[in-house]
Amino acid sequence: MRENWAGVRKHILFCVALLTCLSISSCASLKGWRAEKVVPEQGAREHLAGGQKARARHNYQASLQEFEAALSLSGNKPPGDEALLNVGMVYVDPENPKRDYPKAIASFQRLAKEYPQSTWAEPARIWMETLKEQERLKQVMSETLQENEKIKRLWNDALKENERLKRLANETAQENQRLKEIAKQSKMVDVEIDKKKRGQGL
Repeated sequence: MRENWAGVRKHILFCVALLTCLSISSCASLKGWRAEKVVPEQGAREHLAGGQKARARHNYQASLQEFEAALSLSGNKPPGDEALLNVGMVYVDPENPKRDYPKAIASFQRLAKEYPQSTWAEPARIWMETLKEQERLKQVMSETLQENEKIKRLWNDALKENERLKRLANETAQENQRLKEIAKQSKMVDVEIDKKKRGQGL
């Protein structure tokens, strides 16, 4: 009987040990699963914070790198929407010497498309429309300036042509005066010839 009890006891201890190992193993895998879920988001938020600090120091290249890293870690989930908004804001920052409105528009468009329910989607759409309007006005301004330059050239050409016509008119008037003088002299010569002819009885 004691031998049977010892065998049962060993068997129970073995089962407990096995269950303990399985429990530890499953806890470890659960921790790993949680880490996979939590760590990327935490990392993304850390990169977001780093990007905002870099932007505040006007280090736009570093801030873009941080926001891109946050976006990469987000995997089409928040805070990827916030990262995209910040990328767009870097490109529209008036103090950024490399500001780029088309790139900002692309970033805002991506936010609105990939995160339509995000709280950042509406501000992104407003920015997008504002920038598109600015680009349109810039194009209109450029075309207006080109048209003004064309009108200026035409005006200058017209002034030059007017000056040329004035000179031509002066030259024509001088030529007419010269011909008048020649005609007057010719008439005087004819009168003298007539006098001589009459004097000689011709």
